[in-house]
Amino acid sequence: MKVQLENITLAYGDAVAIKDLSVDIADGESLVLLGKSGCGKTSTMRCVAGLETPLSGRITIGDTVVFDSERRVDVPPNKRNVGMVFQSYAVWPHRTIFHNVAFSLRQQKLPKAEIRERVRDVLDLVGLTEFADRGASLLSGGQMQRVALARSLVMRPSVLLLDEPLSNLDARLRDRLRVELREIQQRLSLTCVYVTHDQSEALALADRIALMQNGRIVQIDRPEKIYDAPFSASIADFLGVSNIFPCTRVASRENLSVLGLTGHDVEVLSRSLPTGPEGAAEGSGAADPADPATPRVCIRPEDIRLLTEPLPEGGNNWLGKVEVVSFQGSYVRYRVGLKGGPELDALVPRHGSALLPVGTPVWATAEPTAVQVLPAEVPA
Repeated sequence: MKVQLENITLAYGDAVAIKDLSVDIADGESLVLLGKSGCGKTSTMRCVAGLETPLSGRITIGDTVVFDSERRVDVPPNKRNVGMVFQSYAVWPHRTIFHNVAFSLRQQKLPKAEIRERVRDVLDLVGLTEFADRGASLLSGGQMQRVALARSLVMRPSVLLLDEPLSNLDARLRDRLRVELREIQQRLSLTCVYVTHDQSEALALADRIALMQNGRIVQIDRPEKIYDAPFSASIADFLGVSNIFPCTRVASRENLSVLGLTGHDVEVLSRSLPTGPEGAAEGSGAADPADPATPRVCIRPEDIRLLTEPLPEGGNNWLGKVEVVSFQGSYVRYRVGLKGGPELDALVPRHGSALLPVGTPVWATAEPTAVQVLPAEVPA
C-alpha cells in the first residue's frame, strides 16, 4: 500500500528532528531511510507508525489520511494497520514460538482454525515451522529476529516498518538475513520502510534509498544511482569514499580539470567540473578546507590501482610508498603516502596480484572518470 508524507516537521522541545520532509513511497516499494544517528530517520518512521505526533504536515497510508495537522486528524497506532520490527526482539521467553506469533491474533479473538493457519503460513515463510513448539528462551538471536518479523507479518499489515532489526546480530548472520528479508519483501510485494545507518544494508534491501542529514532528505534514488553519483562529499564519505580532499581548480587540459589538493603539492585530473566559488575560476588561490563552498576531490578506494611503474601520460599518476597493509580476504586494503601529498586508501583485488609489503614504492593511479568533484554539503 502506498505511503505519502507531506511537509512533515517534528520537534522535541527546541530541537527540530524533521524539517519539512516530503516523500512518496509506492505500493510494494522498499524505501530505506539511511543516515547517521540523530539525522531523523527513526523519528520519520515513528511518525508513520503514529508513535510520534508531528508539529505539521500530512501522512496518508493507501487512501486513508492518518495524520493531518490542519484538519486535526491523528489516527492512533493500532488503527493504522502498520507492522513494526524493532532492534530489540521483544519476544516473550516463557512462551513458545507459536504462542509468540499467535498472541496478537488471539487478542483479536479470531477463530482458532484461522489462527493456526495464519501462524503456520508465516512460520513457513520465515523458516521456523519446525521450531513452532520450541520455547523462545532456547532461540538464537537470528531465530528471535525471525519470530519478531513473523509476529508483524501475521497481522497482514499494509506497511511494514523496520528499525535497524539486524544491528544486534553478528556480521555473517546479518548478511544472510538481509537476503531473506529482501526475498520476503519481494515475494509478498510488501511496502516497507527500513531504517539503518549501515550503507551495505541499505544497498542490499532498498528499491530506493532516502539519505537523511539534519532532519531532511538530501538525496533519494535507486541504490546504484546514489552509490555512483552522490550529491555531496559528505554523502560520498557516508557511502564509503575514504579519499576526500579539498581542492582548487588550477587549469584545464584536453577537456579535463586540473585540480590542486589544498595544502599539498599534488595535482589531480578529473572529468568533473568543480562547483562553488573556490573552484569556479582557474588559479583562484588556496581553498579553505573548512569552507563548505570549497569543492572536494572524491575517489573510491576500489578505483585506485597500485603499480610498480607509472602509466603513460594522460592519466593520474602519483608516486608514493605503502605505509599500511590490511588483508581482507578477497581484497587487500593499502594506505599509501603520496610524495608531497596526502595518504590514499586503495582497495586492491587479491586475485592476480602479490601482496605489497610496507615500504614498497608504488605509483597510485586513477582514471580521470573515477575522480568526482563535489560540494562539501548539499545546500539547505
